[in-house]
Amino acid sequence: MDSPYETSLLAKVIWSAGIVLCLTAVAERISTRVAGVLSGAPLSAVIIYFFVGRDMGTAYVVESVPHGVAAFSATLAFVLVYYGTSLRFPRIAPVASPFLSVAAYILIAGGLVAIPFTLTTATATTVCVMAFSIWLFRRIEFVSVATPVRYTARLILMRGGFAAGLIVGAIALAEILSPRWTGLLAGFPSTLLPTLVIIHMTYGTANTHAMIRNFPVGMGSIVLYILSVGFTFPLWGIYGGTAASLAVSFLYLTIVMLWIKARPIQQAVRTPLQ
Repeated sequence: MDSPYETSLLAKVIWSAGIVLCLTAVAERISTRVAGVLSGAPLSAVIIYFFVGRDMGTAYVVESVPHGVAAFSATLAFVLVYYGTSLRFPRIAPVASPFLSVAAYILIAGGLVAIPFTLTTATATTVCVMAFSIWLFRRIEFVSVATPVRYTARLILMRGGFAAGLIVGAIALAEILSPRWTGLLAGFPSTLLPTLVIIHMTYGTANTHAMIRNFPVGMGSIVLYILSVGFTFPLWGIYGGTAASLAVSFLYLTIVMLWIKARPIQQAVRTPLQ
């Protein structure tokens, strides 16, 4: 019979791989615009807080919440560096952008861990960076995929394995390090990073930027999720708290999606890179 550790590890692998596969499918077959918003959902935060809360207790999770909210300043720094690198070095962008953006995340997160954030200061910091990012990305052209690549077993395994490795590593570190680092690792773009790399290497810079444009807007759902965790976990435990916090997050996403639907934008069309 499987041990609890093996069961939780399997759940983490399936969840993370499934999320990345779904996000790339949305970007390829529905809209990069929608995929950008959904990338801002609490996809990694849900599983990180659930398993850390189950293994370490709700008090540990609550202590990590301020730095969890502040962490998304580092996440936005990751996105900003990815965007800037891909603009400046288009030929090597699929390789340079991931490395430099992850380095930016680690650098910013390392600085944030030393700051004694409160909920107020953490929220104010992240909201300001979100507002700047939305303003900076406002002129990015929305691009849709004309001919999505054909899915094969090898392609699915490669995409899913990349994502699974990242999020399992993030959860392992979150349980080893301090509560502050747990919060900061919840902001690590363990599903966004492989999704961007997959889209970038398959369809190019324009499609990747189109997905990036709406990420800061969607990210409000992650911030609301983490803020609510500090209240719902102590009240209803890990299971009830996760469900209640997800409800808050999905309400935000629903409002954003309705807003997007009311503002249709003509998208350019690009085909996969040959």
